[in-house]
Amino acid sequence: TEVLKRLRAVRHVRWQSSSAVSEVKIVEVGPRDGLQNESTVVSVDDKVQLITRLAQAGCQHIETGSFVSPKWVPTMANTTEVMQRLSKWKEEHPSKSVSFSCLVPNLKGLEQALLVKPAVNEIAVFGAASE
Repeated sequence: TEVLKRLRAVRHVRWQSSSAVSEVKIVEVGPRDGLQNESTVVSVDDKVQLITRLAQAGCQHIETGSFVSPKWVPTMANTTEVMQRLSKWKEEHPSKSVSFSCLVPNLKGLEQALLVKPAVNEIAVFGAASE
């Protein structure tokens, strides 16, 4: 398909052709990855507006924030409030088929994500292999 052709053209994407691949899940990570390194904290209103506009534009999977220590990543300190607002937005827009996820690096982050479970449809975790 056209999407697969475009993905193959992207240099940083590794592609292994396989007849078993029938779909590709694209996750928009801008609200988390794009904003976490900003020097100033983006307001809850602005984050919610960004995320809802992405959803209205057709993004079906959006990584909205991360439940990390505000000491280490202050720009993600308002993720709980963002998720609470997105929960209300989803109630007001039931026809939108969008999945919101958050990065959860540890057990404390998971506990925070579970507090706003209606809005968080998926969690993203990361790991590293070491000797």
